[in-house]
Amino acid sequence: MSSRGLDILQREVCDELLRTHEFGRIVTHIGDMPAAFPVFYTVIDGDIVFRTDPGTKLAAAALHSRVTFEIDDAVEAWSVMAVGFAEEVRRPEEIDRALDALARYWAPGERQRVIRITPGRVTGRRLRMPTHTGTAAESGGQP
Repeated sequence: MSSRGLDILQREVCDELLRTHEFGRIVTHIGDMPAAFPVFYTVIDGDIVFRTDPGTKLAAAALHSRVTFEIDDAVEAWSVMAVGFAEEVRRPEEIDRALDALARYWAPGERQRVIRITPGRVTGRRLRMPTHTGTAAESGGQP
């Protein structure tokens, strides 16, 4: 728990949120500028796995870049970040397993390449939502 208006989520909670959601963002670099890309994903054996086509995400994996993966929920006010190295999945049986797990998330385009992020660090936070107690004007001037 933090006095800054947020709660630190335990690793087990973060892992459960990652396992039970399907949409997130991979954050990498284009040159010296950070860039975030939305992806549908799944978790296989603790790794975050998603499909892509040739482009920035695949280049990050080819370079074995350190990336951040983020999921969140604006209504419940939480966020989970996983930091690790991206790599392209190359073994046919692992590709098939990932594509099967991601079959319902089929976006237009090729997207037959599979990227894996093995998280080295996972953190999460939940904002404490303020309780509305009203203003003095709303309560007829009474505090």
